[in-house]
Amino acid sequence: MTLQEKITAIFPEDSQIPESYRIEPVHQKEYLVNGQMRQWTGATQDVFSPVFVKEKGEFVSKHIGSYPITGETEAMEALNAAVKAYDNGRGEWPMMSVADRIVCMEKFIKKMLERKQQIVNLLMYEIGKSLLRYD
Repeated sequence: MTLQEKITAIFPEDSQIPESYRIEPVHQKEYLVNGQMRQWTGATQDVFSPVFVKEKGEFVSKHIGSYPITGETEAMEALNAAVKAYDNGRGEWPMMSVADRIVCMEKFIKKMLERKQQIVNLLMYEIGKSLLRYD
């Protein structure tokens, strides 16, 4: 086997990736400001994985999604909302009891666990790391 054949053999065709590890690109069309998701219709940035696959005999970086390219206006809105929410340590979260914070975090964890496989797969593609199971 030639060096070129050995290198080519390392990279699978996209169709050879097991179904349980495939991803659909995630196209983020919203951004968070003041506790609300706002629709974004402006420019977006494509995100490509360091993982390459073969497509039609060529090596291509796996497209994993896109995110909004917001500007100064959106950044200042988000910053001002965060400053207002913190309220010099008197905002809802900083004044919340530990028990209530735990309830919030448990809700968050439950929602994350519902999407665990999708998140794990996206992380594998995003950083180019193989799956290592601990369960």
